[in-house]
Amino acid sequence: MVALLFGQSNAASEGESPKVANERVLNEFNGRLFRAEDPLLGSTGRGGSVWTRLGDEIIQRKLYDEVVFFPMAVSATGIARWSPGGDIHPKLVQRIREAKPMGLTFTHLLWHQGESDALSKTSKAAYQEAFHAMLDSIRREGIAAPVYVSVATRCHRERPNRTIQEAQTELVNPLEGIYAGPNTDVLGFEYRYDGCHFTDEGLQQAALLWLEVLTGSQGDSYQQRHK
Repeated sequence: MVALLFGQSNAASEGESPKVANERVLNEFNGRLFRAEDPLLGSTGRGGSVWTRLGDEIIQRKLYDEVVFFPMAVSATGIARWSPGGDIHPKLVQRIREAKPMGLTFTHLLWHQGESDALSKTSKAAYQEAFHAMLDSIRREGIAAPVYVSVATRCHRERPNRTIQEAQTELVNPLEGIYAGPNTDVLGFEYRYDGCHFTDEGLQQAALLWLEVLTGSQGDSYQQRHK
């Protein structure tokens, strides 16, 4: 498994406690592979991540022999910054390009973002337009991996934002290789140490939600068709 991890703080290392993953869970950074250890290299944040937990679950259940994560998550970022023309987009493209010289092919794109757009009241149309522009750019890099879009809007004790939730769920289109990620809005404030970022139990529960999505084969057929 080779996965790009991108989005904002709950995709970065902003969780309660750092964790060292199984030795077969690796973190790519600057063309080198390291054992995955929070805070993950390539993302902002200085705490724990959902990904070390997810990687451990994948290895323990023998779903893959090895997991390679390409972290690229930036805290407090709206989707416009990820889309072409945004300041993060060139860094995202550069990060993706690091895989090819290493002989690695992405198998999964895991997108967890939306809390900032919920707070700034981004419209559904604007969110979806920016996401499609970002994904089109990724596809032009030759990346055929399916992308899994989380439902993620809960932060700072605000109620989940229905507009952004709908924007995220309505993006799902298997013909375009876009699949439903987990709905992390189901994890309430008891799983968030500051009303936004996950406690240790929240990180584990989020990892299990991701695992439930990824153990399905929904993205496999798309990738096979576009090899």
